[in-house]
Amino acid sequence: MRASSVGAVSELLKTLLPKDGTPVLNRVLRVMLARELGRSIDDEIYEQARDQLFAAGQIGRVRGQGGQIFLAKSELGRPQEKPDTRSARTEAELMAPLGRYLRGAFVRELDIPDHGASLIKDTSRLGPPLARWARPDFILVTAMRFRFMPGAQLDVYSFELKAEHGATDLAVYEALAQTRFTHFGYLVWHLPETSKAEARLPEITAQCSQHGVGLIRIHDPDSDEAFETLLDPVRKATPPAEVDGFLEQRLDEHERMTLLRALDGDRP
Repeated sequence: MRASSVGAVSELLKTLLPKDGTPVLNRVLRVMLARELGRSIDDEIYEQARDQLFAAGQIGRVRGQGGQIFLAKSELGRPQEKPDTRSARTEAELMAPLGRYLRGAFVRELDIPDHGASLIKDTSRLGPPLARWARPDFILVTAMRFRFMPGAQLDVYSFELKAEHGATDLAVYEALAQTRFTHFGYLVWHLPETSKAEARLPEITAQCSQHGVGLIRIHDPDSDEAFETLLDPVRKATPPAEVDGFLEQRLDEHERMTLLRALDGDRP
């Protein structure tokens, strides 16, 4: 039973690792495995599966800083052409257009009732300094109390932004890992119509669909009408304590009170 479990985890690990050889943190892979299998993975089984792949020469390892593994060259396809990034917009240049879109068209599509509340926040520099995977570029929080049914609802969305040549398999895993603390995860990709990177769109779309990650394509960051939602995310059953702690660290007092008023407000 243990041997078959190790073998199954080994095979799943190979499918989850980026095909371009990008290293992934061990703790992130554990989250991804748990999402795929619907249960947490015993540390010993994970380590045996990882060591088995390493001994077979199918993966490589990066020691330190939490530990990372990557597909070995023998497991990769032909080398990818190095992109020309001279004229591409940087992530920093795309932050303001994404914030504008989220505060406008995206929130309007959610159709939040008048008695509800929503807030959008740049969280790219908020949170524990070493927790790279816990720093979405933006979060969106919506809160509302139902009019007739008892109870209230809080939804937290995370957005991982990537520039034209930055959307790899690893970017999908970043967006997925952020759902440890949120309910919905999005990858947002600036991909102009004439970009050579468009060849990766089917693969990135398939990866997002496999992991329940939403995908927003930015055709032109200067126009809200040129933001296209290619995939809607699947709501994750994230533990309330994780969501609560995540928001507590990233929201100020005014923002927390705005959400609490919407959740605790009087019903007519």
